[in-house]
Amino acid sequence: MVKGFLHGRARMLPAFGIASKPVTRFDIVILGGAFSGASTAILLRREQPQLRVLIVEKAEAFDAKVGEATTEMSAMFLTRRLAIWQHLENEQLPKEGLRYWFQNDKVTGHANATEAGGFLRSAVPAFQLRRDALDEHLLATAVAEGAELWRPARVRDVKLADFDNVVTVEVDGEVREVSCRWVLDATGRVNFLGRKLGLMSRNDEHPTAAIWCRWQNVRHIDDVAARHGALATRNIGSRRLGTNHYMGHGYWIWVIPLGNGETSIGVVFDKRIVDLHQSKNRNEDFVGFLNAIPSLAELLQGATPRFDDLRFYGHLPYVAKQYMGKGWALLGDAAAFLDPYYSPGLDHASFTADATAMIVGKDAMGENVAPLIDEHNETFVRSYDRFFRAAYKDKYYYMGEADLLAASFILDTAHYYIFVVVPAYRFLKRFFWMPVLGPKPAFVSYHLMKFYNRRFVALANARRNAGRAGLRNDGRRIKAYFNLNLAPFHMVARGLKLWLAAELDGLRLLLRRSPARVEQPKTKPAEATATPEPPA
Repeated sequence: MVKGFLHGRARMLPAFGIASKPVTRFDIVILGGAFSGASTAILLRREQPQLRVLIVEKAEAFDAKVGEATTEMSAMFLTRRLAIWQHLENEQLPKEGLRYWFQNDKVTGHANATEAGGFLRSAVPAFQLRRDALDEHLLATAVAEGAELWRPARVRDVKLADFDNVVTVEVDGEVREVSCRWVLDATGRVNFLGRKLGLMSRNDEHPTAAIWCRWQNVRHIDDVAARHGALATRNIGSRRLGTNHYMGHGYWIWVIPLGNGETSIGVVFDKRIVDLHQSKNRNEDFVGFLNAIPSLAELLQGATPRFDDLRFYGHLPYVAKQYMGKGWALLGDAAAFLDPYYSPGLDHASFTADATAMIVGKDAMGENVAPLIDEHNETFVRSYDRFFRAAYKDKYYYMGEADLLAASFILDTAHYYIFVVVPAYRFLKRFFWMPVLGPKPAFVSYHLMKFYNRRFVALANARRNAGRAGLRNDGRRIKAYFNLNLAPFHMVARGLKLWLAAELDGLRLLLRRSPARVEQPKTKPAEATATPEPPA
């Protein structure tokens, strides 16, 4: 039954620019040894130990890349599927859900900013990650499980045939050829196979960019709250351990604590609204952008940015039109990236790793995997399109409206818990590979989410046109809860209440049609740029 995966045999093939020589045979070659590649290797070696797996990793050491927070599902993948609880508890920080801070011309700091986020500590495991430490641990685990590692090594070429591939690798000053049944691409944004096969396309409907770096000596937000007295009493769980978001029209800023004492801070913005991508002095403009937000400026007093770590991506989203073929597959960011908002990247990497390992394993046992490959492609392509249109399209137009963004966050999170997290923990009792909004029956959630997202865009635009933007961004507290009991359903009710109130307010604006305009806050970085409206 494992005839197609016999390893150890050699054959003669012409090399590239060198004399013909015996070709090493592996069952699976994985391009890239970070999260996606190492995780898939771990699953394959544990579940199909007869398979010979090679990992080709170009970096001598992993850097501190972005992607520093799990969700509940990627955390479940790490803890229950990969069994690395010990590393996560020893080397990483727990994550206490999501938290949002808003601003207008009345806001002078956290104490009087509208806040939305968890009230109690989260009951579902999640983590704030130092990605370099995590990736190194996963790769070492894959090797301990029996995968072979070539590092540093560079892939020069891949020749694909149906379940009969040849990979050319440069390692230790020589060029080697490897034949294999499966090639798995985990090269991230390099998109090695996807580009070679002409599968990749930019998502220009979502013109977002990002700039970020790590900071040292950022103030502890819970200590800041304790000094304000009343601010501390508004929350029981740790604010710092949540992913704190500082929101504005056309952008959001993440503040993520890391286990080594540093803090990752980055701006993600819609280039139709904010022009930070046109900066001539990126260091200075990045710091100025952050300090123009009163609440965030409280945390940055005395903090130092590591400009040697400053990164910039001029365009974030892209997707492959096909994830898998006969003997090849794309994993994680090598297949698609959408937006770091909600931290879906490691979810996507976990889903693709689990699904791909399952299909490769069935192929190893002699099963016909053609129907599974078709399902895999249809499901992941459908998930990306639905998730984008339901949760992200034009969302940056209402990120500066506290009630609208909070309603969206609460309703989106409730969907995620009710249809993904709760079933995994309560019913399946295991991690399952199905991506968000991937199942065909999820069209009901898809259309509902898409509808209220469009309504929030329209309401935000109406407020801006009436000069009433950001009026709810000070002095309010919107609570969320993260558990597997009734909290998701309570959040549905809370989100619907916020939505209804916003619709009634929109109706009043429509009836009033007031020409008066309220002066907008001068400290909001995004206000200095043009803000064209998306289609309603």
